[in-house]
Amino acid sequence: MRRTAPACLFVLLAAALTAQAAPTPAPAPLPAPPAPLAGEEFRARRAELARRVRALAPEAVVLVRGAGKQADMGPFVQDQDFLYLSGIAEPDLALLLVPGEAGALARDELLVPPFSRFAATWDGNFLAPGEATAQRTGFAAAGNVRGLQGLLDELLAPREGRRPVLFTLTEPAARLGSTPGKAEEAGKAIAGDRFDGRPSREAALVARLRERFPDLEVQSLERVLHPLRPHKSPGEIELLRCSAQIAAEGIAEAMRAARPGRYEYHLAAVARYVFSLRGAGPDAYAAIVGAGPNGCILHYSALSRQLQEDDLIVMDYAPVLHGYASDVTRTFPASGRFTDAQRKLVQDVHEIQQALLADVKPGARLSALGGKCARLLRERGYRSDHGPCHHVGLAVHDPSVDVLEPGMVITVEPGAYLRNQGMGCRIEDTVLVTADGHENLSGHLPSAPDAIEALMRERSVVDVPVGFVR
Repeated sequence: MRRTAPACLFVLLAAALTAQAAPTPAPAPLPAPPAPLAGEEFRARRAELARRVRALAPEAVVLVRGAGKQADMGPFVQDQDFLYLSGIAEPDLALLLVPGEAGALARDELLVPPFSRFAATWDGNFLAPGEATAQRTGFAAAGNVRGLQGLLDELLAPREGRRPVLFTLTEPAARLGSTPGKAEEAGKAIAGDRFDGRPSREAALVARLRERFPDLEVQSLERVLHPLRPHKSPGEIELLRCSAQIAAEGIAEAMRAARPGRYEYHLAAVARYVFSLRGAGPDAYAAIVGAGPNGCILHYSALSRQLQEDDLIVMDYAPVLHGYASDVTRTFPASGRFTDAQRKLVQDVHEIQQALLADVKPGARLSALGGKCARLLRERGYRSDHGPCHHVGLAVHDPSVDVLEPGMVITVEPGAYLRNQGMGCRIEDTVLVTADGHENLSGHLPSAPDAIEALMRERSVVDVPVGFVR
């Protein structure tokens, strides 16, 4: 070690001096990410929600609470349903809606904490009650969240002998990296733990309100709200398109960087560098980089294996952009060249994915795509371990419907896993359903064996000499 360290320092110094001596080209400008959605879109969503609620109950109040303050020092993550209706990622917020006639909003109020100089010093200037916040966020009014109980007493007071129906979220909230199904599963596990037993935040709210108003009728808002989320607006589609493109760029750079001797976490780090460079926010889910037998673990995230010469790598990784996730997977050889067995596996899955993509169009059913995928896998001698499709949006597994319509965004991701041979393959793209077919939002990332090998021969950002400045 004493003899190696000076040698390493000499190499680093020589590389730095060489880079300083050579002229460097001007850096290319990086494309800016698209802007967040406009406030008018969120107001239109709230109006549509109110219209649907009023069709179920002429006298109704809608209450949605956002996520509370986090117990750690990480970035704040808003609950997906609150983000869908407001676009605001700050803690301890709530919103109140009262449906009016003809689809109008009789009340459209955001509730925020009062201004705190202490919080502003440590965390920044959050929204505060008042007209400025209303104008900034697109709500008709912005009040103090600490007055929520009094507002509910007023809004839920009996009218002509009957209380309005309260529509609120009753299922555990999904946050970044989670899905409605995962959130519900985790909530049930906590509630059923004999040493814990806590209800979800949503269940606790409903219980408290029923204590205060014993005759109150509470209906689940999810059954009204979640059917809205699969249909994406033009603004949402542009965010999802950009998120998928960034995911593809990150995986492409990781493919260029793959070498025997490097580690799974190196490839994740290269992709994350690209995501950050392109302005994408947190990860949509934990990075999956499974080399060799780890590629057969569907949600593998330890990232601790050193890449071996004959490893086949399953890489499933994507970012979030202004709250919107993507989901992209490719399978490639650590050596840069497929063995015959690896090539056959990847080519088979590639062909199955192309057959499934050909069926993605308005009127197609996810259930039918799943059945076709299982049949095609069996015909080639493989087992079906998972479905090939799910909706994508604010959650990487967004609320789902079976029949596809224009403006929906799904994944197409067949996979085959040869555990006795220590290798698996999954190929996944984020796909937009269009009026007459589909658009593969991440299809520019190679997925066929020959194209993958060609990409992996290109130079990686990891291979740039130390000290070189682009």
